[in-house]
This record gives sequence, C-alpha cells and structure tokens, in this order.
Amino acid sequence: MTSPTDSTPDWPQQATETIVGLVDNVKYKTTQPATKAARGLVYGMVIVILGVPAVIMLLVGIVHLLNMASNDLLGLGVWLVYLVLGLIFTIAGWVLWRKRVA
Repeated sequence: MTSPTDSTPDWPQQATETIVGLVDNVKYKTTQPATKAARGLVYGMVIVILGVPAVIMLLVGIVHLLNMASNDLLGLGVWLVYLVLGLIFTIAGWVLWRKRVA
C-alpha cells in the first residue's frame, strides 16, 4: 500500500513557488524600469549642474585669453574679440533655429 505523501504532490511548496515567482516577475517588471529611470534622471541632473558652470567658465577663459592676445599681440581693442564671438554665437544660433521642428 502506498502512503498518502507518495501519491499526492507537495502542493504547499508548489503554491509557495508560484507566489514567489509571481512576486519576482512583478518586481522585475516594475522596479527595474523605475530604478533605471531614477538613475538616468540623477545622472542627467548631475551632468547639467556640473556642466553648465564648466561651459560658462570655459567661455569666460576663452574671452579673457582672446582679449589678452588681441591687446598684446595685435594692438587692437576688445571690440574685435566681441565681434568674432558674437558672429560665432549668432551663426550657431541661426543654424540651431533652422534645425528646430516647427
């Protein structure tokens, strides 16, 4: 004669594995994308917060260097540097304005 444990499946273990599998699946489909989105948002904010002042300081340094070169080497005033940089930024703005999507 067979014992009841030999012929009946272990249903509590199967139910537990099914529930754990379901919870893991839901966690994978919800937590993973939220974690990636939060990580991307944080890294993007850090890049912007550190990048904008770095670009501004770089532009200030370039203007100062060009002013010194313009005055010392060429004997011209500051107006030439401002004219050249103004033209560069105007052309860059015009190109970006033309590429925008209306």
